[in-house]
Amino acid sequence: MIYLKEAVLQDRKKIYNWLYFSDFSSFLNELQSSSQIPSPPKFKEYYEDFFFESSSPEKGQGYIILINEDEEDEIGFISYTSFHLMNGIAELDIWLKSLNYTGKGYGTSALKNLSEKLFNEGFHTLIIRPCAKNIRAVNSYKKAGFVESVFEPEKYYKKEYIDEYAPGDC
Repeated sequence: MIYLKEAVLQDRKKIYNWLYFSDFSSFLNELQSSSQIPSPPKFKEYYEDFFFESSSPEKGQGYIILINEDEEDEIGFISYTSFHLMNGIAELDIWLKSLNYTGKGYGTSALKNLSEKLFNEGFHTLIIRPCAKNIRAVNSYKKAGFVESVFEPEKYYKKEYIDEYAPGDC
């Protein structure tokens, strides 16, 4: 069973390391057009304090993924953001701390858990924008109920954020 625990500020460094300095990060960097690793201060700009403080759920929140309720079994990070999107829409992001945790349904379960939570909180549309080359992720997202579609930024993003966020990561 998968559990989500609200991330706290002290988690930011290990989450950064999971994303950029693990066997999982090597896999992701092969898929993305730019494999340049941001500095910790730049990562902090991307993942602002509100992801780790539960202070602004209307902007977003991050969660540590656990494979049981024992907090020592942390396997990844999942988050949502909504500050840059139209009302009722959230964008999800997820990564695991090691390739050892892929292919076991953990990511799919975490996505289902967070999706249910967000729908219960009043969000009506959830988007996730993987690199199309990341077949594992795309398949996981489909299992979690996401549907591939042509992305039309103007349907989701607030006008002032389209130029910054519409291009995506790949």
